[in-house]
Amino acid sequence: MNNSRVSKAIKIALAFGAASALPFNSAFAAEEQNEEEQVERIQVTGSKIKRIGELAPTPVTVISGDMLINAGITNVADLLNEMPNSSVGLSPETTNNTIFASGLNNTDLRGLGSSKTLVLVNGRRFVAGAPGASAVDLNNIPTAMVERMEITTGGASAVYGSDAVAGVVNIITKKSFDGIAIDASTTRPFEDGGDEEYMSLTFGDEGERSSFIANISYAKQDQLRALDRDYMVNGPVTFANVDNVNNEDGIPERSVYQNGYGQYRLGYYSPTGDFFMPDGHYIFANDGSIRTFEQNGTLPASSSPGNRNTNYFIGDGDGYHFAKHDYLRTPLERLNVALNYSYEINDNHSMNFEMIYADTSAYGESSPAFHAKVLQADNAFFSQANQDFFAERGVPAFYAYLTTDGLGNRKYDQDRTTVRAALSFEGLINDNWAYDAYIQKGQVTQDTTWHGEMITEHFDNALDAVMWNGDIVCADRNDDGDVVGALSGCSPLNLWGEGLASEEALAYVSTKAQRQASVDQMSLGFTVSGDLFELPAGPVASAFTAEYREEKAKTTPDAAMQQGLIFGNQSDALQGEFDVTELAAEISVPLIAETSFAKEIYLELAYRYMDYSSTGDDSAWKIGLNYVLNDELRFRANMSRSVRAPNVSELFAPKGQTFASFADPCGQGAIDNAPVEKQANIEKNCRAAGIPVGWEASEDWRRTNHSGFILGNQDLFNEKADDVTIGFVYNPAWADGLGITVDYWKFDLEDEINYPSAATIVNKCYESESLENLYCGLLQRTAGTFEIDNFDQKPINSASSDISGADIEIAYTLDTEFGTFKPRLIATYLDERNFNDTGFAEDADYSHGEQARPRWKARFVGNYTNGDLSMTLSANYRHATVGNNEWDAEQNDYNEIPSYMTWDLTSRYMVTDDFEVRAGILNLFDREPPANPYSYDQGAYYDLFGQRLTLGVNYKF
Repeated sequence: MNNSRVSKAIKIALAFGAASALPFNSAFAAEEQNEEEQVERIQVTGSKIKRIGELAPTPVTVISGDMLINAGITNVADLLNEMPNSSVGLSPETTNNTIFASGLNNTDLRGLGSSKTLVLVNGRRFVAGAPGASAVDLNNIPTAMVERMEITTGGASAVYGSDAVAGVVNIITKKSFDGIAIDASTTRPFEDGGDEEYMSLTFGDEGERSSFIANISYAKQDQLRALDRDYMVNGPVTFANVDNVNNEDGIPERSVYQNGYGQYRLGYYSPTGDFFMPDGHYIFANDGSIRTFEQNGTLPASSSPGNRNTNYFIGDGDGYHFAKHDYLRTPLERLNVALNYSYEINDNHSMNFEMIYADTSAYGESSPAFHAKVLQADNAFFSQANQDFFAERGVPAFYAYLTTDGLGNRKYDQDRTTVRAALSFEGLINDNWAYDAYIQKGQVTQDTTWHGEMITEHFDNALDAVMWNGDIVCADRNDDGDVVGALSGCSPLNLWGEGLASEEALAYVSTKAQRQASVDQMSLGFTVSGDLFELPAGPVASAFTAEYREEKAKTTPDAAMQQGLIFGNQSDALQGEFDVTELAAEISVPLIAETSFAKEIYLELAYRYMDYSSTGDDSAWKIGLNYVLNDELRFRANMSRSVRAPNVSELFAPKGQTFASFADPCGQGAIDNAPVEKQANIEKNCRAAGIPVGWEASEDWRRTNHSGFILGNQDLFNEKADDVTIGFVYNPAWADGLGITVDYWKFDLEDEINYPSAATIVNKCYESESLENLYCGLLQRTAGTFEIDNFDQKPINSASSDISGADIEIAYTLDTEFGTFKPRLIATYLDERNFNDTGFAEDADYSHGEQARPRWKARFVGNYTNGDLSMTLSANYRHATVGNNEWDAEQNDYNEIPSYMTWDLTSRYMVTDDFEVRAGILNLFDREPPANPYSYDQGAYYDLFGQRLTLGVNYKF
C-alpha cells in the first residue's frame, strides 16, 4: 500500500485488531484527495471489491501476527482454535488414534465442520491437507510469515465458492522484509511431557522495484502421555452404580466410583496371556509358568442392567492397563520454507510470486494389538507342569487373551510434504478499473507407515506350535486337524511369558504396512474491479471474477493391505477427481449519502455460478445492507445462500468391507413389536419389498454379524445453507479509542452429507413413507430367503441443522502517562444448535449447551506497552455445560461440567533496537481440565499441559 494517510489509518485499524469495529472515516478520503495524493483502494476478506469508504461489508475479526508472538504461539491453528467463533477440527490433541490424520491441524468455524470452513492464503485457496478432504492443514503456514489473519463468518460462498459455508479464514502473509532476523523460542511445562521448540530465520530485501521475504522455520512438539499428568493418573473412573436396581428407581445407572484412571485396568488381556478355567482365572507368569491371575481392588457387582463391573478393577495387578497406552498429544515436527517475491513492472502493473514448502512428521501411538486365540493344551512351548495343569482339568483347548507387547506398540507414522506455488499479476486497466490474475498449483504427498503390525496368517500359523521330530515347529495339519509335518518357512512363536519369543518368530509374524497418498490442486482466476457508473450517492463499485479449479486425490496402500493380510488394516486404493468452473459478480450500490438521517446507505450484492464436473451446476448469492448513521454508529445486515460441494473422498472413496450387527425390521416379530406410529409404514414397505406375512430371518442370520461395504457415493449433491447476519458497529465520540461490535447470526443447513450406520440404513428404509427413499437403495436381499445379504454404507444427503447466536467484540485504546493499554474482548453466545442426521423428526438432536458447544465462549486480551516493554494478559473462557442435553437422573450422576478459564501472561522487551527477549507463563494458575468423566481428557476443549514457561529471543541485523 502507498504510504498515505489512508493506508496509515487502515494499518492502525488492523493493529487495533478489529476491522469490523473501526469503519473507515470517509473524511480521510476527501482530505487525502484534496491533498492530491493517490488513494489506494483496499480489499478485505469477504469481498473482492477494493474499497475506499469503509473496511468491511461483513463482520471481520482481525488477528495480527504480533498476537501470535504475544501469545507464545508457534502454530496459527493454536490461536485460531482459541477464538470464540471457532472450534478445533483436527489437532495433535485429537488425532492420536486417527490413523490417516495424525498431527493434522484444522480449524472449524461455528463448529459446523472443518469441511465448511474455507482457508485462504492471500485471498486464494490453499491445497487440502489430506487426500480426499477439503480442509487445510494449518501446519503448512509458517507463523513468522503471518502479517495478519482475517476471519469472516457467513455470506462468503458467493464471493469465494464452495466450502465457505461457515465462513473464511484469510491468512495474509508478509510481502517484504529488509534485513535478517533470527528467532528462537521454547515452551516447557512444569511437569514432564509436552515440550515445544521453535527456530526461525527470516531474510529479505526491499529494492526500488522489487522486494522479497523468505523464511525457514522449524518447530517441534513433543508427545504428551496420560501418565505424565496427575489429573489423568487420578482421573475419574465410572462404573455401573452398585446401588442401582432398575431403570425406574431414581438411582443413576452409572456413577463416578473412584478417582484413579492411572490404576484402571481391564481384568484380562495381559501382555503374557491369561485364560479362564472352571476353577478360576489364570495367567502365564513372566517365566512361562502358570499362576493365579491377580486382580486387586475388585469392584462390587451390581444388579444394574448390562453391568460389567466385574470386567474391571482399580489397583495393582494383572490385565490391561488403560493409562499406560493413553496418549494426549501426537508428537509433531514441522519444517517450513516460504518465499514471497514482488516486482513492480511499471507504475501500473506488478507481479508477485509466492511459494510455500512444508514437511511435517507426526505419529499416533496406541497399545499393542488385542487377541483372543484358541490354544491347544499340548502347545509345545508349554512346560510339562503346564500341560499337566490342563490335563488335570480335562481341557484339551482353551481361549487365551493377550496383547502382543512383543511386537511393540502400534504406531502410525505420517510424513507429509506440501508444495504450493502461486504466480499473480495485478494492475490498472485505466484510471477506473483494475485487474488481478493468478495461477497456482498445490500438491501434498503423504506416506503412512504402521509399525507393530502383523501378518494375520503368519501369526495364526506361528501360535500353533507342536513337537515334530524332536523340534518345536509350526504345525502342518490335514483337513481333520491332525499334524502331518512342519509348516515350511514358519517360525513358531512363544508369547506365553515375557521375552520368550525368538527373533526369528517375531520377524516371521511382524511387519509394517504402508500407504502412499497425494493431493493435487490447480486453480487459476481473473478478477476485474472498478466503478460501473455514478449515482447521486457515489459510484457503483463492482468486481467480476472467473475461476477454474481442479482437485485430485489418490491413495495407494501396499499389496498386503489391499488384500486384507494385515491385522486390522484392510484398505483399498482411492483415485478421484473433479473440476469446477465459476463466474462471480459483486456490486456495491450507494443508495444515500450525507443526509440528515444517514451519512451513507449502500447495498451489497454478490452472485456466483458454479459448474462442477461431479455435481452439476449450482449458485450462491448474497444481499447486504450497510447503514452508516454517522461517524459513530453503523448498522449492517446480510443474508446469503451458500453451497458446499462433496469432496473427493465423499464421492470416490473405494469399497472396503465392514461388518455390523442389526435386526431385520421386516421380521414378523419386529413388526408386531414396533412402535405404533411406525408400524404401518414398516408393514407396508416390507410387503412392497415382497416379504410375506409371518416371515422371520433364519437363526444363523440372526446370530452373525452381517457383511457390507463402506464406499463413496457419486450420486451426492451439494449441501445448501441459508444464513443471516444483523449487527452494528459503535465508535462513540465520548470515548475516543473505544469500538463495540455486536452481530446476530443464524445458519440453516439442508442436504448435509452424512454417513449413516448399518442399523440406520435398515431401519429408515422401512420406516419411510415408501421404498423410494435415500436408504432402501443401500440394501440387498437374497431372493428366496429374503435375508439382507449386503449393505452399502455410503454418504448421503440426509442431514440438516440450524444454528444461531451472537458475536460481541469490544476493543479500547487508552493512552496514559504510564503507557498504553489496549484491552480487547471477543465473545460468542450460542443460542441454538439443532441437528438431524436422518430427516426423521424423532432423530432431531439439540446440542447447544453441551460440552462441544457451550452457550458462551470468550477470549480477553489486555496489552500494555511502555517504551521498550510490552506485556499481554490473556484469558480463554468456556461457560458451564452438560454432558448430554437428553440426560435424566436414571443415567448418571455426573452430567454437570463446570465453567473453565485459563490465563496467560507474556511479555516482550527490546534490549536494543535489534534484540528482543520474550518470557511468559502459559496457564498461569495451572488450571486442569474439569474432573468430570466427559471432560478430563478432552484436548479439543481444555488445556492438557498445565502451567508452562515460554522463553524466546529475536535478533535483527
